[in-house]
Amino acid sequence: MAVTLLDGFKVQKRVVWALMLRETKTLFGKHKLGYLWAVINASFQVGVFWFIREVAGAQPPHGMSTPVFLLGGFIPWLIFNNGVTDGMNAIWANRTLLTYPQLFPLDPLIARVLLQSAMQTVVFAILLCTAWGMGQHVEIVTPHAIFISLLLALLLGFGGGAMCSALNLMWPTTSQLVPMLMRLLFFTSGLFFTIVDLPSSLRAILYYNPLTHMIEYMRSGFVTDYGEHYISLSYAFTFALILLVFGLLLERYARRYLDRMV
Repeated sequence: MAVTLLDGFKVQKRVVWALMLRETKTLFGKHKLGYLWAVINASFQVGVFWFIREVAGAQPPHGMSTPVFLLGGFIPWLIFNNGVTDGMNAIWANRTLLTYPQLFPLDPLIARVLLQSAMQTVVFAILLCTAWGMGQHVEIVTPHAIFISLLLALLLGFGGGAMCSALNLMWPTTSQLVPMLMRLLFFTSGLFFTIVDLPSSLRAILYYNPLTHMIEYMRSGFVTDYGEHYISLSYAFTFALILLVFGLLLERYARRYLDRMV
């Protein structure tokens, strides 16, 4: 029994790896800039809000440099956002491959989420080194906080991607509603502001957003005493696990809709 499970795991590992290579070619093979596009995209977003904060005279808390502050918000957001939006269309984009017995409907979703997480983590390291090279203050105080935040972003993206993928199979209009929801979360999750500086009434509302806890905990890895009393990792991970379980159950239920796709 154990040998059979191990062999099955090895097969699925090879399948997911092959799908990741296929997705890599799809994402970057059509661009002349290739892999640099991921770095350019993140750099552009950070640069725009860096300029806005400089014009507004807004300074990050605890002496944190502005690019590090923004990277601490944008990178986990990109992992989550890309996991949801790319995962939502993963099964549809790979529908022709579902006729192979080795491929399960969940495999394309796993491949996309892992690829996006790995890609954005590399981009994170590159941009941090670039900020340090530009003379910005970059200090990693608690590395485990950064690692946990990236893991939490992956779990939230995977759970959200599984749920949206299933909903998209059952109700195709989901693909039109999800971008609007993601845009709302973009402006309310603390990517370019900190919950520490908000009035208590707004903090009480944003406390229910697990992305806020994820981003604030990421930033706490670069400075000491970064408002840890406003961060609840237990709430964020509980939310992520519930979303993941619900998404996987819904994905399993939605497989009955695959007959009209394959």
